[in-house]
Amino acid sequence: MLADRIHRIGFSPTLRITGKAKKMAAEGIDMVDLSVGEPDFPTPENIKDAAKRALDENFTKYTANAGIPELRKAIARKIKEDNGVEYDPSDIIVSSGAKNCIYNLCIALFNKGEEAIIPAPYWVSYPEMVKLAKGEPVIVRTHEENGFLLTPEQLDAALSPRTKALILNNPCNPTGAAYNREELEEIVQMAVDEGIVIIADEIYEKLVYDGFRFVSVASLSAKAKEQSVIISGVSKSYSMTGWRVGYAAGPKELIAGMDKVQSHNTSNACSIAQKATLEALTGPQTDLSFMVAEFQKRRNFIINKLKTIPGVSCYEPRGAFYVFPNMSFYYNREHEGTIIRNSYGLAYYLLKQAHVAVVPGDAFGTDNFIRMSYATSMERLEEGMNRIIEAISKLTTPRKVRKVALKNTLTKRRKPVELDTECSLELRDALVAESEEFMTYDSYYEWNANIAGVIIQLRTNSPHLHDFWIENWYPAQLEAELEPHGIMYAVNWITGREPRAYYNSESRTGLYFKSAYYEQLRSIALGMYMDISERLFDQHCIRCFSLDYEGQGVVFVAAPGTGKTEHFLGLLQRDNVRLHSNDFVTVRYSGRQAMADVVERKFLFPTSSVEHFKALAPLFDRSKCENVITNKEECANEPCMRLENCRLDRGVPFCYTAFKGSRAMLDPYWIGGPDKHVKRINVRHVLLFNKDPLAPSIKKMDIDETLTMVEQGAGSSPTATHRSTPFFNPHFLVKTVDRMELQKRNFRKLFNIANVYQVNVARESFEEIQNRLCHLLAGNEQEALA
Repeated sequence: MLADRIHRIGFSPTLRITGKAKKMAAEGIDMVDLSVGEPDFPTPENIKDAAKRALDENFTKYTANAGIPELRKAIARKIKEDNGVEYDPSDIIVSSGAKNCIYNLCIALFNKGEEAIIPAPYWVSYPEMVKLAKGEPVIVRTHEENGFLLTPEQLDAALSPRTKALILNNPCNPTGAAYNREELEEIVQMAVDEGIVIIADEIYEKLVYDGFRFVSVASLSAKAKEQSVIISGVSKSYSMTGWRVGYAAGPKELIAGMDKVQSHNTSNACSIAQKATLEALTGPQTDLSFMVAEFQKRRNFIINKLKTIPGVSCYEPRGAFYVFPNMSFYYNREHEGTIIRNSYGLAYYLLKQAHVAVVPGDAFGTDNFIRMSYATSMERLEEGMNRIIEAISKLTTPRKVRKVALKNTLTKRRKPVELDTECSLELRDALVAESEEFMTYDSYYEWNANIAGVIIQLRTNSPHLHDFWIENWYPAQLEAELEPHGIMYAVNWITGREPRAYYNSESRTGLYFKSAYYEQLRSIALGMYMDISERLFDQHCIRCFSLDYEGQGVVFVAAPGTGKTEHFLGLLQRDNVRLHSNDFVTVRYSGRQAMADVVERKFLFPTSSVEHFKALAPLFDRSKCENVITNKEECANEPCMRLENCRLDRGVPFCYTAFKGSRAMLDPYWIGGPDKHVKRINVRHVLLFNKDPLAPSIKKMDIDETLTMVEQGAGSSPTATHRSTPFFNPHFLVKTVDRMELQKRNFRKLFNIANVYQVNVARESFEEIQNRLCHLLAGNEQEALA
């Protein structure tokens, strides 16, 4: 139901970890929370008094969208006095937090595909906000030995014709790194020369130590001011995180764009909070000086404590209120069977063993580190550090650490691109010419696949697609003059071309552009096979699960979400059941027999199958995989993310259930050897799954009723929400009237030969349905239908 862009982003790991710490504290556990990014000091009294006055004066209505005029004037005055940059109040917008400012700016700034350079470690929300704006984050890794500062050389290497902006957090969350004037000038000048926008997140500008002098990006030159947007606010400096007030200052065009965006999402920032912010900027600043002094004392304490831990290094931050120690020395160590593999694993270990909450460095783009906040009292800070030191001291080198080197490919696109099945011959010829011109000899792969007698040749410049193609299909004869029945072009990148797929039935040519997603390439290949084999061999192609139950062929046909996968895998685990296919078969009819064959050498299995068949996990470990999630922030399994024992939260290096689109290329013989897999079955039973609270659990179906249901491809569930697919077959490419009629005639043949049953999973438990199916397949139809 969610938009695709939502699946591209993750939940904020800092908020999630803070939530876990609060939950544990609510259960009576004495927690030390070093994950939170807010000062522990109360908001100063004069600021709270200003808010009370606003309430007393009934200042509780909508304000101007960009903020009340007096506050924008105060912000302009503050920037001029503190940073030496002069802005007109019309160049300033007030928003519901600095985060809201950055989000509004991203939406106003980025076109689809435009790039934002983001130095890592980065604040967790930068890449996600760029993605939500349909931009592309370009991550540049900075180095601990360089103080986590972006160098001009790194910036130059990251620039491309698509670069639109540089996001610079100064001082930085999570490292505390800050740029002095000399370090900043060369970077800013390079950005100015390239004409890119600098998004200068300066929210921590007041929190700097040891006499460090903060320099604002916009203050460096008139050109820098013209091409930068300053982001700041009162959350950190005035301990006003919950008041939700931030502001941005920049070129009129960009501020006006942000104003438009804001007018359609949050509208104005809270009226009362704006009055409080006005007092914060214009009132006494003594509380701020006290906070800075206290933060510096805590920073010195935590740095000295970290120095006592063997193998740990930590850059001494110039600003903010975080330290970012390198803890990789303790990776691949263990305590009581718990192995620390990465920053998520270490954070989970400290949460459970020491009852201290920290944030994994991987959430900020750098896995060797963890982030610890010293925005808590000295007493709690001391207690937390003592607990961490004790917990770290318990980690020992295991006798043997098992590392699973998963052969996994993460593709840029993880969903099907748009497919045009009515590509004209003229367009096909033009696309083929373009493809052949682009695929140079040093990046060209070619392989003939024998798909049940149909030869389809792949021509590609993608090593990943080529590897999976060879793995998936039986090879055709290795003859130089062999003429394939069909040709598939898969060109991973052509400048200026949109991601898209095409199929021309007349020439039997498939074209697949700007995607290395093998799931779709395989589907197009099966669709080509269907188109060609139906013409040449009069075969019936069915999208289904199939197995052999004591010599009887069983076919599972259903729409998505009807429980067929769970029950298929449930039966497959029984000793008297053998695997036939997990997706696609071709059927030949002869007399009263329907002989179904598999066409693939290896099967592309959804890795989420491990939820129902746990023995598959070690087999997937040894298989070639596509899009298995290795990073918590890419997890798309929301129910799993809400669990306390999430695998990725514990530091497990990958998760097979984190993304429903992840696949493993599994050899079917691995499941149980030659006795567990058959290449051909005689279909005796067809099981049509659905969810209908009003229907019986299992009923025998009338042929005409079944044909109508299968032709529509939507099942009979009154609550079905999936998109209908004719004959439940998403591989179908040619859907002309005569081809649809051919499918219908073939299914009628099948239903005249095999017994057809509707299996309704909505009324009984999984175990009860499994028992009914076993009775049915064992010949006890009366007991199954009772």
